[in-house]
Amino acid sequence: MASVQKKKNSKGSYQYTVSYDLPRYIDGKRRKTTKTFPVGTPLSEVKKFVAEKELELQRSSFVSTNINITFDELGELYFSTYTNFLSPTTLKNYRSAYYNSKPHGLKNYFGKAKVKSIKSRDIQDYINFLDKNLSPKSIKNYWGLLRIIFNIAVREKIIQREENPMLCEIDKPKQAKKSVKAYNYEELEQFFKLANKDYNPDIKLILHLALLSGIRRGEMAALKWTDVNFDKGYIDINKSRAIVDGEDIIKPPKTQAGVRKIYIPPHLLDILREYHQRYIENKIKYGKEFSDKGYVVSKPNGEPFTPQGISNNYLRFKERHKDEFNFLRFHDLRHTYASMLIEQGENPKTVQHNLGHSNVSFTLQIYSHSYEDTQKRAAEHLESAIKSLTTSQVI
Repeated sequence: MASVQKKKNSKGSYQYTVSYDLPRYIDGKRRKTTKTFPVGTPLSEVKKFVAEKELELQRSSFVSTNINITFDELGELYFSTYTNFLSPTTLKNYRSAYYNSKPHGLKNYFGKAKVKSIKSRDIQDYINFLDKNLSPKSIKNYWGLLRIIFNIAVREKIIQREENPMLCEIDKPKQAKKSVKAYNYEELEQFFKLANKDYNPDIKLILHLALLSGIRRGEMAALKWTDVNFDKGYIDINKSRAIVDGEDIIKPPKTQAGVRKIYIPPHLLDILREYHQRYIENKIKYGKEFSDKGYVVSKPNGEPFTPQGISNNYLRFKERHKDEFNFLRFHDLRHTYASMLIEQGENPKTVQHNLGHSNVSFTLQIYSHSYEDTQKRAAEHLESAIKSLTTSQVI
């Protein structure tokens, strides 16, 4: 606790002197100091200083019993206490990075070191080591988990806030910006023809859903007939599906923006009606053997395709027609959908909403090239309008 005293100096003037605690030494011993304010300093300013110092002390309070904890003990504390609300896929990725048996795994690299002994230079050495083994994207993921774990160290008062080595600027390899690939309209026409003539009846639904709604693979695998509003022409995206360590998991989208209503073109609605009718017919055909779970993208017996099953259907489709068409990745079907919206003049907020991005700046960053084309067209339209205005004035 801080104390404030009003004392007379050698010249007979009064000054305020504050005695207050500093953060404890690493061994837990107390530290105190004093500050004398100039003559004439108002009491309100002194009290403000006291409040700031007490807040600093509270934030950096230190529990001496934890000073010898190792990084491995901290990691185990994190996974046992602070991961309950992570999505299964995120938790799996974190565990993979931490328990990776290779030398660059977090547990292997830092495990035996005392948390308080790890400095920013050690973090930089680790990033440099990762650069010899991993891609920039993977390095970013390892660095992110490391930052989370050291934040837990501060929260648990194992280290003081200013001792967190992740607070310093760490040099990381830059990720090369990938250009977005998408089909043009001529390619789309050929693509749909291949899908319509392919012997696999499931591929037509999968490809049309991807290209005309832009939903993600996991969202497609979780889509149910109750999510399709045939009367009003939209689909509700409110969940995603994943298989984690053999367990079938239905989870909400990563962010609130992922929960969305997407209006779809009548062409896709007609295809959905066709497959809904097939679903009903298969239900009658298979009887008790039919798995009536209500999934849109499902096998004849009603069992839904997993996200990987959807990808496998696409990969086999590509293999069957590899000599007829230059295929892109499955995720590029989503990019194609977004590019089509942009080319049709849809505003960025609509594109962001339909794709389920958390903010519009992310959408603009990914599709900056597509929007550049629309900006050029806007300038051309403006030029036409100006010429028209000029012509009418002359007349």
